[in-house]
Amino acid sequence: MKFPALQAALPFALASMSAVAAPQPFSASYTGTAQVVEVLNPAGPVLRFETVAAGTGTFDLGSYFSTDVINMATGAGTGTNRFVAGNGDELFGSFSVQVIPTAVANIVDLLGQATFTGGTGLFSGASGSAAFTGSGVFSSQTVATATLNYSGSIALVPEPGSGLLMLGGLAMAVPLVRRWNKQNA
Repeated sequence: MKFPALQAALPFALASMSAVAAPQPFSASYTGTAQVVEVLNPAGPVLRFETVAAGTGTFDLGSYFSTDVINMATGAGTGTNRFVAGNGDELFGSFSVQVIPTAVANIVDLLGQATFTGGTGLFSGASGSAAFTGSGVFSSQTVATATLNYSGSIALVPEPGSGLLMLGGLAMAVPLVRRWNKQNA
């Protein structure tokens, strides 16, 4: 074989074009407003909340939005969330949450698990999960200040262009390898 280095590198270049990168740590902390936007069942009560929050997160994810449905009788809920980076890229997810009453009537603790389901830009094809904790301090029956703290991992899919760029670099190296082989033959 005249090009052992090139042949050895080619499978790695091809794999990088479609592979998911190794999971990276994910953490984020947000504070914002959670508001009841709909009463789905007054007997439960089962409520739909929308949360808008800001803070800091891995990958510059400084904004947070969620919509969730919570049965306040059991505290069990599910929803979808969206994390937004400073450049506008978005990370999507779904989550389950347990609302836990505290000794103070207007304060609840939150305990949950989020699953990342893709996104836009850097987060296109992202996967992973994070546990979260937090609290809700109700200032009225329909509005609360929410704090959320996430900790987990996320795997990003390399952009197709990065694999193509590597292949292009390898293709440009072929003439150099040929010249080297001729000189050392």
